[in-house]
Amino acid sequence: MGLKVRSIVYTLLTYTAYTAYSYRQTQHVIVEREKLHEYGIDKRFDTLEILGRFENPFKEYRPQTIYEFFVMRLIELTEIGKKRGNVPDDMDDRKKSLGWMKASVDKIKELGETCNDKVGYTWLGQSCGILQSGNKMFLMDPLFEDWIVNKWVGPRRIVPSPLNIDEMMELSPDYVVVSHDHPDHLGDETTRKFSQLDLKWIVPFGVKDFLLDHNVKEESIIEMKWWEKQQLDSEFEIVCLPAMHWSGRKLYDANQSLWSSFMILKKGRSIFYHGGDTGYVDGLFKKIGDKYGPITLAALPIGQYCPEWHQKPRHISPLESIKMMKEMKVENMVGVHWGTFTLSSEDYLEPADKLTEINAEGATVPQPGFTNIYDISK
Repeated sequence: MGLKVRSIVYTLLTYTAYTAYSYRQTQHVIVEREKLHEYGIDKRFDTLEILGRFENPFKEYRPQTIYEFFVMRLIELTEIGKKRGNVPDDMDDRKKSLGWMKASVDKIKELGETCNDKVGYTWLGQSCGILQSGNKMFLMDPLFEDWIVNKWVGPRRIVPSPLNIDEMMELSPDYVVVSHDHPDHLGDETTRKFSQLDLKWIVPFGVKDFLLDHNVKEESIIEMKWWEKQQLDSEFEIVCLPAMHWSGRKLYDANQSLWSSFMILKKGRSIFYHGGDTGYVDGLFKKIGDKYGPITLAALPIGQYCPEWHQKPRHISPLESIKMMKEMKVENMVGVHWGTFTLSSEDYLEPADKLTEINAEGATVPQPGFTNIYDISK
């Protein structure tokens, strides 16, 4: 056996042993936390670190190993030459099917001057969106690149962002909120460009290193762990909340940073929940709803759920998003994280079609570039 082969075998054995140990330790913590819960001490959904990496403390979670990752890439190779996601070839057809419209910088600026008793949300694709209330603007999960990785690897956006990065910089948001460091939620060039602006970055613990590497000043970064609350100014607070997902941008950095969802409060009222990316966890979203509900608006992911055996521990379906919405006492919901990139095997319009078919009160399929406005005066 050659040296290279022995090195590969040793690396795989070490990785397998580490993965098995982490999984066993995580399951042990889950059992211990369940026992504490029986005695009225609820730590079931607290941040968990094992051997310097974050883990999902949820019984519903099944780790995606490197073996599963490569199996999925092999499956995708069998789809070469096929029209994955049934995305039309013609760009005009794509835009029409998604209800895409060019967002107006002037109108977004104008809304910022008139929405003191309102909440405005503009979906820009994937989980990227603009939240406005009063004279404050939050940019969620910033991504303005046409490609997730690059033009050689892909995948490419189905339609362009309704705002390009220069237009977004002209709007100059007050805060950028990042749910996790996956490249479809945090763009490289986007981060470098926005490092030039005077704003605050609110990120899960561990994402700071990525921002520093992309020229963001350390004093501009607020790192948070689950259930921590940060006062932003005299009106606004933000809470870092759990999600069932994972993190990493390369094969070797998985779970070195935390993944989260976020709640934004205005004068003590929950006006917006940013779901980012998450699977469904029994009891978690009811706990969030009991603590922070009712919630005026939530942006919940509804895509990337096929094949279910692979995606379910990390993503929710449209039906699960409605379940989350009800458990969290959400009054209005927009379904995001679909129709932007082809990252899974469902048709690109299927998540929106399913959400529409469910026809739940308050749940909306957003149009890319259109600003939805919600009243918070009562």
